[in-house]
Amino acid sequence: MIKNPIIMVAMLFMANQTICQNIDQPKTIGESITFNSQVLETEREIQVYLPENYDNALTKYPVLYVLDGQRYFLNGIAFQHNLTWQQIVPNFIIVGIVTDSQKRRSLLYDESTLFIQFLEKELIPKIDSDYRTLEERIYFGWEMAAGLGVEIMADVPSLFNGYLLASPTFISEDRLDNVNKMMEGNPEQNLKIYASLGVVEGWAVASMSSLDSIIKRSPHKNIEWKYNFSENENHYTTPLTTINEGLKFFFSDYGPLRFYTLKEFNDFGGINALREHYNIRGDRYQIAGDVHDDTKHYLLIQSYRENNFEMFNQLVIGFGGKAFIKEYYNRASWFNRFATFFLSNNELADALEIFEVGILKFPDSSILNNGMGNYYKANGELNNAKKWYKKAIKIAETNNEPELSEYKKNLESIKN
Repeated sequence: MIKNPIIMVAMLFMANQTICQNIDQPKTIGESITFNSQVLETEREIQVYLPENYDNALTKYPVLYVLDGQRYFLNGIAFQHNLTWQQIVPNFIIVGIVTDSQKRRSLLYDESTLFIQFLEKELIPKIDSDYRTLEERIYFGWEMAAGLGVEIMADVPSLFNGYLLASPTFISEDRLDNVNKMMEGNPEQNLKIYASLGVVEGWAVASMSSLDSIIKRSPHKNIEWKYNFSENENHYTTPLTTINEGLKFFFSDYGPLRFYTLKEFNDFGGINALREHYNIRGDRYQIAGDVHDDTKHYLLIQSYRENNFEMFNQLVIGFGGKAFIKEYYNRASWFNRFATFFLSNNELADALEIFEVGILKFPDSSILNNGMGNYYKANGELNNAKKWYKKAIKIAETNNEPELSEYKKNLESIKN
């Protein structure tokens, strides 16, 4: 199994290029399913990719439905691996719907009502029945398939929660009118819609401008719209941007929150709002509602940087005391930093606890041995301070560390 996500992404893109050149060759990533559609009165080929470890858990997953699966199914897999690597998005199932280029227009436009019925009455129920799914469905379409997405959004808004629309075409007046009716009404469905178009795609600029105006004219809190009218993309590159950015947009509440100032954190609502956010996140994705460990780290380090010890101490207590620091951090410098912060604010017992936990994890860390010396010096135990300073000096001499002179000065300061 490929563990490196960068290698995985590269291989998937190369495989995607090969399959796009010859879509009849065997597909070895995911599985291909053929079933008879009574609605369309024909066989349909569906591709399914399950998250890693799907068979070893009981987790339910969101589903990304990819139109023109013969082209873009592998792109969905590539971005899933890339974005889940850093927990930007959760794992999700990918369903590719293979289309016939000769029948594409009739399928996605002339007979679009039938195709929507196929999705609603046959495909989605089958996927929900055969796999562990959440009620979090995302639609991706390019060109005519993106135009179909606009129709689905207006006519059957409950079918999908998110729409990723790349270079939409065939956005007819009827489709625009139906979107307008939906927006002027009181839509209950929570929707996130990400659309992209290259400036060079002149044939679609007017219709997309109309769609943009309609959605913006009647804003709803439960409908989020993001339109990327890009000078850097064209008709054939928008799918990549749309899948990547659209997934991040749809799952924007999944990754760990980060606040770049404490004011930003307080304006957000502080610790209570933070807990509420992660509880809602947990309910949505059926995962634990705990505050993300990375968010805890970001807040602790921000409090340290802003020299706000009161906030720092409140966060340490609120995040489970010293146990979090012990389990999360894997560098001696973090333990020294936080213990020294306690020490400089005359919280000697807390400082000692952090130093001792750090020493247990990193017994050969000169910076922590020196920190222990600083603690005992502050506590008036000079003999113990000397002992720890000497340990720090010995380690630094062995490793030729640049801090050696600092440690020697600390020892000299208590000899005189």
